[in-house]
Amino acid sequence: MSSEPHELKEERANYYACWEAVEIIKAHELAAMTDERAREIIRTLRPFMAIEPDPLNGMGLVEQQKIFRKSKEWGRLQPDPAT
Repeated sequence: MSSEPHELKEERANYYACWEAVEIIKAHELAAMTDERAREIIRTLRPFMAIEPDPLNGMGLVEQQKIFRKSKEWGRLQPDPAT
């Protein structure tokens, strides 16, 4: 005999049946979605996306080290005479 009450089993079965129905509806909506609607959804979600680092903005450590090295090579960065 199962230790689960009969009501819990019924609720679980109902939940899975509803979940399956939702998945079917989502699949139909996705299949019918136009490219323009997909772009609209992406535009509405964009403010919530993480900002990816831009390798061309020079804010990364590697870029800063590269600038430092070039400045030192060009003689624009002189060592501190006090040290």
